[in-house]
Amino acid sequence: MFRVSRFVGWSRLALVDRYLFRQLLPPFLWGMVAFSSIGVSAAVLFDLLGQVSEARLPIAIALSILTLQLPYFVSLAIPMSVLLACLLTLSRLQSDGELLALQSAGLHLNRLIGSCLGFSLLACLFMFGLTESLVPVSQAHSHHLLRQTLQAGQFSLQGRHIVYPDIGPNQELRRLFYAQTGQGQTLSGITVIDWTLPNNQQVLIAQSATWNAERNIWIFKDGSIYAIGTDGAEKHIIEFSKQELQLPPQLSLTDSDINPNGVTLAQSQQLLTKLRQTGRPTQIRALAIQIHRKIALPFTVIIFGLVGSTLGISQRRLAVSNGFGISLILVLGQYILIFIADAWGQLGIISPWFGAWTPNLVTGLIGVSLLLRPGNALRSLQKGLSYSNL
Repeated sequence: MFRVSRFVGWSRLALVDRYLFRQLLPPFLWGMVAFSSIGVSAAVLFDLLGQVSEARLPIAIALSILTLQLPYFVSLAIPMSVLLACLLTLSRLQSDGELLALQSAGLHLNRLIGSCLGFSLLACLFMFGLTESLVPVSQAHSHHLLRQTLQAGQFSLQGRHIVYPDIGPNQELRRLFYAQTGQGQTLSGITVIDWTLPNNQQVLIAQSATWNAERNIWIFKDGSIYAIGTDGAEKHIIEFSKQELQLPPQLSLTDSDINPNGVTLAQSQQLLTKLRQTGRPTQIRALAIQIHRKIALPFTVIIFGLVGSTLGISQRRLAVSNGFGISLILVLGQYILIFIADAWGQLGIISPWFGAWTPNLVTGLIGVSLLLRPGNALRSLQKGLSYSNL
């Protein structure tokens, strides 16, 4: 008999969970679409439209880049969507009297918050899997496609007396290209001044040069290279019939900013290991914070689930627009905390681990205080139920 009653009890709990999950899913999906659209529009769409209007990007390439950027913004929308779903769903259940009915049937309202946290945990796992699988691949392809397209258009030069500066990652002038004429991706009458070699300056003169976007190289034909020392003396001359000049990749360990969104957590750790060998403490701290952030950010989903459920119980018939506004305010506060913690972490005031997890700790304490405060909604509902029984 004990086993039968225990099985019936677990069936009731599972039924409540399934019911609550079905109620949470529509506002969660709506929030995913809304927040993802806002993120894509603010961060990517307007820039791509500017590139298209300047004839630097074909429309098909711009649409491909926009599609590749979607997984990243979908992953960022998951915490906000969970917050909105918990807030709207429990507010509606509380306004319709369903929470009071469930409690009168013997179900503690803390159990509903636990169900919301269970839904948040599933969303957290989904976000972590997305950021470790699809997001790095799509970000890397998007970055490569944009760079390759811009370079191909950048060197599609027409006219006479063409000058092109090759700017390094620290905004230093590395090479200066001059061509008498240009047609398509081929330049004629080339002169290149090269400052990339230490204590030496090279001058390359060639009859023609062709840009190969796929290999990221210049191919010079029929020319000479003059090496000039710092004292102005000519050191040696090299003549060639064909010479290739490899341009550096966009992302390297010498760059001042390494974007962790295009790599997995394991690859970020490998980059950090290599970066520590260079002895650059500022970049090491910045990358260490970003690595911890890749772990801490999915846990924001659970914390937002706690905050959204406790706030939702205390609200009556919360409108979608009001819930959307409350979610945006809470998310804005979270990102302000992230900005402050990142700044302190990069300055060395706090450790990288503490800098990455501080926003979650602060928001988590707010959620717990809302749950345990003396006048919280759970106690109000319990008091209302006791009066109704009288």
